[in-house]
Amino acid sequence: SDATFKIIASSVPFAEGAKPGSKDTWDGFPEEREEIFSFIEKHRIEGVVLLAGDRHRSDAWKIERTDAYDLYEFTSARLTNRHRHPVMEESLFGYNGNSFGLLSIDTTREDPRLVYSIYNIENELIHQLTLHRSQLDFE
Repeated sequence: SDATFKIIASSVPFAEGAKPGSKDTWDGFPEEREEIFSFIEKHRIEGVVLLAGDRHRSDAWKIERTDAYDLYEFTSARLTNRHRHPVMEESLFGYNGNSFGLLSIDTTREDPRLVYSIYNIENELIHQLTLHRSQLDFE
């Protein structure tokens, strides 16, 4: 794809430790997760962002890569979240109340950007992270 941003969506998180001790994430398939990440690197696919669910919290993760740009993953809870998972210290930020995640993409800028925002059920901004397309390039 020659899209500015490429979003890989998964029903479960890619980030290691998103659900510690569980095989119910990509932690249960580490070789396959690495195969996907290595494919991105081998083919020098730029602009990749990860999107996931299945957590009872909303958060952002930075997955550091040695031979490529770091990958960012965004997960979103649901507005009617009754059960809550604790926020993980390893995440960039998180929120375990009733919330939703919003991706805003602006490709009209000289350096296009993607903004991930977490809003609570009262529509208050809780956390926000801005990524510029230049952060997702091979140098």
